[in-house]
Amino acid sequence: MTNEDKILAAEIKELQKNGDKVYSKQLAEREALLNNPANADLVRKVQLGMLVAQAAYKARTSAKLTQKELAKKLHTRQSYIAEVEKGKRNITIDTLERYATACGKHVELKLV
Repeated sequence: MTNEDKILAAEIKELQKNGDKVYSKQLAEREALLNNPANADLVRKVQLGMLVAQAAYKARTSAKLTQKELAKKLHTRQSYIAEVEKGKRNITIDTLERYATACGKHVELKLV
């Protein structure tokens, strides 16, 4: 191993240590945010959005459709389907029903 390789290996090791520290700090901040009672409504809203996103993804993949194929059926863009499946888009119940139907599914909604 050359001297340059040793220096590079040491720098990589130092970066990994710092990366672990940064990750630990971010994890602690995330946990504090999620567990703060003042954020309960926001956390629940995000969780519900992710449930919808997961259901949309599962419906599409179980129908063996690509995002592009589904987008064509819904007369929309593939990027819209991707945003829905990542939870980055709010989706109306009407659109969710159209999405489900295009995947050979239907929507069931339960209030508890």
